Amino acid sequence: MLSITKFPNTILREQMPEFDFGNPVVDPKQLEQDMIDVMVNNNGIGLSANQVGVKARMFVMGKAGHAIGIFNPVVEEAKNFTEDEEGCLSFPGIYAKIKRPTTVSARWQNSSGEWERAEFDGLTARCFLHELDHLEGIVYQDRTSPLKWALAVKKSNKLKRKF
Repeated sequence: MLSITKFPNTILREQMPEFDFGNPVVDPKQLEQDMIDVMVNNNGIGLSANQVGVKARMFVMGKAGHAIGIFNPVVEEAKNFTEDEEGCLSFPGIYAKIKRPTTVSARWQNSSGEWERAEFDGLTARCFLHELDHLEGIVYQDRTSPLKWALAVKKSNKLKRKF
């Protein structure tokens, strides 16, 4: 069973290599299902391969019964920025306001290696970009100011003490 890697594990700062369907590091369909299970069991809406210790350019997103695997994602267009709160399974309990595009056009390979294309908006676009950042070795802490991050951590710690 896969488990979630917590920050500051160094794998979260590594750029992930392309998923090679001709010589896969793991079975893509099994990886997709295992990651969806981990994501759903941890109440997440997205999870990248490096967050479970797998060095592959892949993530899952969605919710139980409606999650998909995204292999070798490419953003073709991103537009209409807004700031909203984000959390991350590798940073449990910390929520910070992050500015991201609200609309993303992208292409990727599915777990069979076939290319797909779609446009995502709102929370789905935010999730796609958050997980893509993970594959680049970028964590959401990098997308906010040190002051805003410090306030988010302080708020998280206060809530942890309360409960």
